[in-house]
Amino acid sequence: MKLWQAALGAAAAGAAVYAVVKHRDMIAFYWKLWAAQRQAEAYYATCPTVVKDIAYSAQTDQRLDVYQPKHGPNQPVLVYVYGGSWNGGRKTLYAAAAQRLLPAGVMVVIPDYTLYPAAGYPTQTQEIAAALAWTLEHAAEYGGDPRKVVVAAQSAGAHLAALALLDPQFLAAHGHSTAEVRGLCGISGVYDIETQLAHERSQGRSGQYVVEVMGGWQNIAAASPSTFVTADAPRTLLIHGDRDQTVPLRMSVEFHERLQAAGADSRFTLYPGSGHSGILFDALAQTPSRLLTEIAQFLRECTAEA
Repeated sequence: MKLWQAALGAAAAGAAVYAVVKHRDMIAFYWKLWAAQRQAEAYYATCPTVVKDIAYSAQTDQRLDVYQPKHGPNQPVLVYVYGGSWNGGRKTLYAAAAQRLLPAGVMVVIPDYTLYPAAGYPTQTQEIAAALAWTLEHAAEYGGDPRKVVVAAQSAGAHLAALALLDPQFLAAHGHSTAEVRGLCGISGVYDIETQLAHERSQGRSGQYVVEVMGGWQNIAAASPSTFVTADAPRTLLIHGDRDQTVPLRMSVEFHERLQAAGADSRFTLYPGSGHSGILFDALAQTPSRLLTEIAQFLRECTAEA
């Protein structure tokens, strides 16, 4: 082999190694996403107790799936609201989470919502509120107890779920209130839009995308769940990883402190070494799954006296 060929080969190998190292987090993300998707699709295709594509509101063409519990009627209900930067995600991807929760005797509801740019604030929150209202009204038909509804949500989904629960206008539009929901588990969530914008700017980004999703600067406060914190907030568990580069750790810490200061029942759990999306994808790969075990335990705590 000529010297120039060897040098070229070494350079190409070095470039490949550099690319892998530089983009290792992105590569790991897509690998975990692919693995979770394969697992979810397999379960979704074969699960005998899932009722698919139920219309939950006349105001949207979005649908939800219900995973019926295996232990008879009147079981606790978990509504899971996925994240995806407000512009990505679909309910079928989270079938794997339902797969882990069903053996615990839980009815799982996973709604889709209209993604940005087709919708943003307040439409996405209105749709999540409609899905919650549907669950309160129809859970008993699928083996759940409407007195035992808890919401778990991640990232942008946690933003939408928390806002739907804390700003009373959203559930009131369907004749319901936050008092009917027993708990909220927020995972790596966005609870204050100004805090998220400050984080975006600290990372060298303008934050304009977030502003656009919220419908403009005039909506920043109204679109922030932290604006509506009161003592009447549902029991809350906030989970966040200390390696999250997408949503800052202080988002959950400050939201937790704000809830406690208002007199609400809130606790915070730190996941050392966990990043943003990985906190969920790791959970789907673990047996047992720390995250899903904690969600199930929180559900039991919230519904024990219902």
